[in-house]
Amino acid sequence: MNVFLTKVATYLMGFSGILADGDWKDRLEGTQWAWVVDIVSAIDTLLYPLLIVVGAAGTIYAVVIGVNMARADSTEKREEAKKRLINVIVGLAIIIALILFFKLFISVIVPAFVPESTETTPVA
Repeated sequence: MNVFLTKVATYLMGFSGILADGDWKDRLEGTQWAWVVDIVSAIDTLLYPLLIVVGAAGTIYAVVIGVNMARADSTEKREEAKKRLINVIVGLAIIIALILFFKLFISVIVPAFVPESTETTPVA
């Protein structure tokens, strides 16, 4: 088991050099792809506030559904509220996981699509 964990840790640590690489932004300046840097910066800036809003809204909605489940008159309504609550929790977990995925790996995803040598012709 220790060998497996060591291999996983080594593999993940290999990303540290890529995550710290800001060279792709320099390669795009003055090219036709310079707008990509602005979009990535905007997305990177907006992801944490979006995470806060989605988490808060999902939590409030889950509490409302939980209260409706507790106040349900019949077993049928209680089961329906239970299904809704499970769907809300699963959906919220997926959305939060995707936001964190994009926040953590946007600096790896975008450079993968940036060509190594870009032409230096400015945009007209």
